[in-house]
Amino acid sequence: MRPAVSVSAVRRFGLASFVTAWIVGSLAAQELPVIQANDNRTPAGEILDGVLYLELEIKKGVWYPESEDGDAIEVYAFGEVGGPLQVPAPTIRAPEGTTIDVSVKSSIEVATRLLGLYERPGETNGPVALGPGETQHIRFNAGEPGTYVYWGRTPDSRLPNRRPWARDALTGGALVVDPAGEDAPNDRIFVLERWNGARRTAINGKSWPYTERLGADVGKEVRWKIVNASDSSHPMHLHGFHFQLEGEGDGKSFTAFDAETKREEFTHRVESLETFEITWVPKEPGRWLYHCHLMPHMRMPVKLRPGEATLLEHNPDHEHMHEVDSGYAGMGGMVLGLTVTGPSAIDTVNGWEPERRVKMNVGQRGDDPLFYEITLEDLNGKEKTTKSTGLTGPLLVVTVGEQTEITLTNSSKAPTSVHWHGQEIESYYDGVPWWSGIGEKRAPLVEPGHEFMVKIIPQRAGSYMYHAHWHEGAQMQGGVHGPMIVLPPGGSYDPETDKAFIMSASPREPFGRGMLLINGSPQPQPIRLLVGTKYRFRFMNVLPLGAPPVELRNDTGVVEWRPMAKDAVAVEATGPRKALQRVAVGETFDFEYQPTEAGRMTMQFGNVTSVIQRLFVVKPGTRRRR
Repeated sequence: MRPAVSVSAVRRFGLASFVTAWIVGSLAAQELPVIQANDNRTPAGEILDGVLYLELEIKKGVWYPESEDGDAIEVYAFGEVGGPLQVPAPTIRAPEGTTIDVSVKSSIEVATRLLGLYERPGETNGPVALGPGETQHIRFNAGEPGTYVYWGRTPDSRLPNRRPWARDALTGGALVVDPAGEDAPNDRIFVLERWNGARRTAINGKSWPYTERLGADVGKEVRWKIVNASDSSHPMHLHGFHFQLEGEGDGKSFTAFDAETKREEFTHRVESLETFEITWVPKEPGRWLYHCHLMPHMRMPVKLRPGEATLLEHNPDHEHMHEVDSGYAGMGGMVLGLTVTGPSAIDTVNGWEPERRVKMNVGQRGDDPLFYEITLEDLNGKEKTTKSTGLTGPLLVVTVGEQTEITLTNSSKAPTSVHWHGQEIESYYDGVPWWSGIGEKRAPLVEPGHEFMVKIIPQRAGSYMYHAHWHEGAQMQGGVHGPMIVLPPGGSYDPETDKAFIMSASPREPFGRGMLLINGSPQPQPIRLLVGTKYRFRFMNVLPLGAPPVELRNDTGVVEWRPMAKDAVAVEATGPRKALQRVAVGETFDFEYQPTEAGRMTMQFGNVTSVIQRLFVVKPGTRRRR
């Protein structure tokens, strides 16, 4: 093993102190057991006469979040007695009606609080205290079917919620109760983890590109259970397909949806210690992604440094994996790669005669390398050329079933790519450089001065987005993104009644670093509405992180609007409700609003840091002010 060495660390701690820490860290790494990544395929313990017997132990070990010769950190982890330590913790899984009998032994020098080991639904009576060297015995009924989480806390957690960089940040595991009398489920469990602040994330104990590679077949149902064992929320996004939300839990209970309450999505936000279950049927072969859409959780990882997360070692050859031609493909962290095999239902070769042809150019906005400008040119000559508004690209409108050809050109100073967020298309055109595609046919990184032709046949109407999928922090914040609307066959777009609002953030002045932007501006232009006219408001979020609330108000308070769609899927017809909606990164929402009286209105995005969109409602026939 070779510990990390850095000039900054030597300067910070002094040569003698650094050498001492270097030696101690090396010896500790050699003595501690290595923690294994847990793929959650094998349940822990043994069921005898309706009782699941399980013996767990918590120890300190060495965890390798990437390759086995990469960064290593000291953390606490659970394992079965006599077996390896695991991240995530051993999977507890049993059918409904089972009694769960767990003993937990402590082999660490600090006290541990055990949480989540109790019958659901219900409130826990409090954590079970486990002192250093002690063993606690816990026995409870498995409770109602569902997906839950259990975890441990130690004094390393100084805040009410576990510090993600503390040694106990990776002690969470899945607790699954299956319906009684059913066959062994053909599903997968994925536990989401975070440590070292916002910068490091993992799924089932590994970070991209070392996360497990998954396989699926066209037309064959896929079933996943997602467990958020981290301290943060995660908007989990699936490329290329919609999935069906089968149920969700808040940690204390789990709700399984019936046929009438299930809904389709392409992004689902899961809060800390919450869970959800999904099913989906792949329709197109190729390589796809499933990932958290928060930028810090899915971009190339930041290297650990001495003093952070008790770093023990660092592979001196690690840097090569961060080059543009590496397996990282501009990503890292909470990302899963999936390869679907089978026949394709989309043919963009035979009989390809595009009805809609567009040129999309990614260029620089002025001389600032962090600011980009997108130009859309209709090559059919029917529409005007449009450009970015501030730091957001122009609206792209296409139609269901219409063969659409988008020539992506790059006149900027940096390589780029564009992902068509939520679109059900061929993998090759999905926009993840070196990953999207089939076999050796891989989506390119579009270098400056080059172009890439994208072929799309939109499958369903609704609200979508397009955005960069390369070096997300720079290009997505710099303006390589925009709203996308897919019209139904024969439909038309009316900019007077159809309003899209996309949330993003500025990389720096003149907009302000990290400032919330609406349609590329911190101060969007006022909008004029007519009394009695129905409007469709479309909300999209490509922020680096956050799920800002959107609130529509008049002089008397919050008004009402009618939900229309979520993630381009129509919602069940309901009456009006309060015009308040939280929009997570990667989600889209549609609402219908019909003003009934003239006056001033405001649409507020965010709360602490907010942007106000002003609206003026006038009676029909009122002349516009000059």
